[in-house]
Amino acid sequence: MNEEKRINAGYEIIESCTIGSTELVIGHNPKAPNPYVCWYCKNGTDYFWGCYVNELSAAREKLIERYQTECRLPYNNPSSPKQKSGDDRER
Repeated sequence: MNEEKRINAGYEIIESCTIGSTELVIGHNPKAPNPYVCWYCKNGTDYFWGCYVNELSAAREKLIERYQTECRLPYNNPSSPKQKSGDDRER
């Protein structure tokens, strides 16, 4: 990340990806018992769904799992075009 360092609960955010207004981040704190965390974040401020792990690869796996879940949620997918009824057809 080329932006300024962000820290949350002693974990420096080292990777992130965004889906709409939802951000998924990986944090690192070498002094913590589980030095890596994967967080789900709404609107850039409300961090929750923390999954604490020992390896960066495990944190990335959790981030990918959550990313795939978020992509399937209806509020992150535009609805399919509405079928026009007989009264809505263009003339």
